[in-house]
Amino acid sequence: MGMYVTSRGGGKHYTILLHICKAVLIFTATFHHSYALSERPRLPASQLTHGWDCIACPSNTMLAGNFGHVDSLIFNMNDTWWVDVIANRYAAVALNNWLGSQSYNGTGESGLVTVAKALKTANPNIKVLMYQNQFMVSITEFIVDQLFDHPEWWQKDDCGNIIWFRPPSSTSRGHPALDLSMPAAQEWFANIPLTFFKDTAEAKKYCDGLFVDGANYRDFSQNISAARYEKLFAGKMAAMHRAQDIFTELNGGDVWGNAALESHHSPNNPAYVNWNTTLQHFNGAFEEMFGSFSTENKDGSWNVTLMEKSFESVIAASNAGHSIVIHSFPGPANVPFTRRGEPGNSFLVPSWDGAIPVPDTAELCREAAAERLIESLAPFLIVANERVFLSYAWFYGVESGYIPCKPGVECGMPNTWYPEFYPEFTRPLGPPKGPAQREGTVWTREFEYASVYVDLQDRSASKITWS
Repeated sequence: MGMYVTSRGGGKHYTILLHICKAVLIFTATFHHSYALSERPRLPASQLTHGWDCIACPSNTMLAGNFGHVDSLIFNMNDTWWVDVIANRYAAVALNNWLGSQSYNGTGESGLVTVAKALKTANPNIKVLMYQNQFMVSITEFIVDQLFDHPEWWQKDDCGNIIWFRPPSSTSRGHPALDLSMPAAQEWFANIPLTFFKDTAEAKKYCDGLFVDGANYRDFSQNISAARYEKLFAGKMAAMHRAQDIFTELNGGDVWGNAALESHHSPNNPAYVNWNTTLQHFNGAFEEMFGSFSTENKDGSWNVTLMEKSFESVIAASNAGHSIVIHSFPGPANVPFTRRGEPGNSFLVPSWDGAIPVPDTAELCREAAAERLIESLAPFLIVANERVFLSYAWFYGVESGYIPCKPGVECGMPNTWYPEFYPEFTRPLGPPKGPAQREGTVWTREFEYASVYVDLQDRSASKITWS
C-alpha cells in the first residue's frame, strides 16, 4: 500500500511517498538517540565573528543571510546595484539552489558561481557559502543526474522501498532521498560545492563553506527502525565532518547546519535532544524560525518554553565557539505564504497568527517590517555574542526584505533610506556590559549605548532604549 505523508524537516514541509510493509519497525518520536560518533574530534571554532559598533554600518556588521527563491529583478548581472548593497552590509551569505542554478549542466558557469564572484569581488571579506539539502542534495540537474547514476545511494526503508523526497510523476522523474550512511555518498555530498567551480584555486577564492539544510536529528519518513536510523544519522554527521575537512584544507571555511540547534522541541517531548546533539558536528547553525512558526502560539504570542530553549541554545552554542545565524520574521509569521507586488516584481510574505492579518499590500508590508523590527532585534541582542548574527526578512528571496531595493523593485524592506538599511542598524551600540539577566519571563541586557528588554509573555513589549 502506498501513501503520502507530510512531515517537517529543516523547518520546511516535505512530502514523502511511503510503502507500508509487514513486520517492519515503524519509526516514531519515542526513541532516544544512541549514535556513536563521540570518537570524532570536535570541529574547529568558526572563524566568523563581528564587533559591537552597530548592527550594520561601515565599521561592523552583524547580518548574515540564506538567499534563494530570488526575483529576477534582483540578481541581474546587467544591473548590479544589489552587489554593493549586499556585500557592504552582510558578513556572510549562503547562496541557495534557486539562484539560476537549476539549468546548469556542468558546462560554462553556474549562477551560484557568478553571484559568489560578484559579491567577493565587491568585498573580499564577505563569506559566501553554498547551500545543499541533505535530503534532496540539490535541484541542479547537473547534480541530480549524478544521483540518478548511483541508485545504490538512494535511501530505502526497511522493506527495500525507495524513499522519495519528491515522488515521480507524469512530468518528473522524481527526486530520491540520499542515503548518507554510505561512505561513497558521503564523499560525493561533501565535495559537491567544489564541482561548481572550474578548479580548486577558483573555489578557494570564492567559496567559504557549506550550508546544509535538514541537519537536525530526526527522521522524515516511516518504516525505518530506530537502530537503522542511528546509522543513517551517524552517516549524515560523518559527511559533515568530511565536508569540514575539505574546507579546512581549502581555505579554513565553515560548515553550517539548518535546524542543528534542535531548539523547536519542548523538553517534555520524547524526541527531545539538546543543541549539542548535531551541532558538535558543525561549525555553525541556522536558527530558522526564531520567534515565529513553531516557536509561537496560534494567537501570535511566543511559546515561552520553546523561546527559552531557543535563547539558551543560542547562548550555549555560541559560547562553545559556533557561529549562529538567527532568522527572524516580521510579526507572528506562519504558513501559508502569499505574494505582494506584481507578477515578476513581488516578494513572498507569510501569514500572521493571531487576530491581526498580515498586511495586504507591498507598501504596508514594508511599513510592518519596520514597525515590528524591535520584536526581532531585541531578542537577538539578548542572546548575541560576537559569533551570533541576524537575518531578518519575510522569507528567503533577497527581495523579501534582506536589503532595501532601488525604486521600481518591490522588496520587503522599506527603501526610504536606500541604499541604507533600517536606522536602528546604524545606531551606536557598543559592547555588552555582561550577559543577559533573567527574572521569570523577562530578559534584560545592557550595552554601552543601549538597554534591551524582552518579556517572553508579551512580544509587543520588546524594547531597545538607545542612549
